Amino acid sequence: MARIRSIKPEFWSSEQVMECSPTARLLFIGLWNFCDDAGNHSLSVRTIKAEIFPGDDIDSSSIRGMLDELSSNGLIVFYSSENKDFLHVTGWQHQRIDKPTFKHPPYRPENSAMPRRTVDDSSTPERRGEERRGEEGKGEECEGNHSPGDLLGGEDGGGELTDEVGIVVATYNATLPDCQSVQVLNPKRRKRILAVCKLARKVCRQQGWPYTPEGFWTAYWTECSGDDWLAGRKKNPNNSTWKQNIDVLLEEDRFAKVMDQAIGAMRGDA
Repeated sequence: MARIRSIKPEFWSSEQVMECSPTARLLFIGLWNFCDDAGNHSLSVRTIKAEIFPGDDIDSSSIRGMLDELSSNGLIVFYSSENKDFLHVTGWQHQRIDKPTFKHPPYRPENSAMPRRTVDDSSTPERRGEERRGEEGKGEECEGNHSPGDLLGGEDGGGELTDEVGIVVATYNATLPDCQSVQVLNPKRRKRILAVCKLARKVCRQQGWPYTPEGFWTAYWTECSGDDWLAGRKKNPNNSTWKQNIDVLLEEDRFAKVMDQAIGAMRGDA
């Protein structure tokens, strides 16, 4: 069942949105109406075309391209559940919905496509499953703010981790076990992670390489793991209790160097 959603003015000035083509922006807004109350939708090009562009001469390949465009800018992520494909609108967790209903399997980062997959015309139909009962919300807000990766965030932009920030932290903890694990995400650290995500998207776009959080950050931390000091295997002789940490690995100069290496690794450069 389609839902009423509202848009805040700040949405239009979000850098993530401005990096998308006008038609892709319209598709993104249309998805809100047809996603379930967890921000999930079946990854079916035919269904999406029929729902959002029923009277427009837009072919399936164009829909696929726009979905990939939204994904490359961190606005949606693709995931699979029970051998069926779905998409999830990032930042959706901050919506205020009194009595939500859920039609599709829940999105979990570990089920997301990695590396980035291309949407296929033959994507499976929507999974019916068991729908929870509830009343349709009125004027649920898809709120926009200026924080990359948190377009649908709450009024204060805080609260739970955005999907992209969560992926950065999760891949860091999983790939670099000898470094200090991230347990607390203070505002300063969160701001730094959002800034480097923005830079990574920009550089990947300039180099003609598709950016997805899972693929990029796995490659980035893997590059760090190849260096004993960056990976935390080489101890500090002047401080035996010190451990390598995410803040050091994301310092501006170091990030630029490792990012180039990570993109090269993803592209298979010699």
